[in-house]
Amino acid sequence: MSATTADIFMAAADIESFRRAITALDGEFDFDSAAMIALGQAYFQRYPDREHDRKMDEVRLGYELVRICAIEKMVRGLPADRKEVYRAALSNAATIGPAADGLVGSIGAAGLAADLARLSAALENIKRAIDEIPKGMIRERFAGGVSALFNILYVFKLKIRPPAL
Repeated sequence: MSATTADIFMAAADIESFRRAITALDGEFDFDSAAMIALGQAYFQRYPDREHDRKMDEVRLGYELVRICAIEKMVRGLPADRKEVYRAALSNAATIGPAADGLVGSIGAAGLAADLARLSAALENIKRAIDEIPKGMIRERFAGGVSALFNILYVFKLKIRPPAL
């Protein structure tokens, strides 16, 4: 049996080693609501949440764990060279403009639109799994983690379809 995202997180020394391990799986890992709950439990075991004296770096780390996994599920099946471009853009909104321009130059606006539709569909599937998580801190971390991805995809889409004035 292969390691789960929770197992990988518990074995990882830091966020970058977790990212490398998850990226190496090339999207081949479970990321349904049960797997999300297990990852959330592992996260809260390492970083217990507090009502008072909350450590915002730990909250942001939880969001980052979610995004790492979600991005890998989103880019699964895309050509390797485009995966890297999307990984970078989905991790850093400041790179969307150059990424979109480069992709339009290589695969055309229609190709970019098709990729963005695929990424959006994958993200919607992830969101449906999150919606199955009982209300609480685990669900909050997952919902918060993917909210940035929805925003980034929206901005990406604006690069090929500017809003009407």
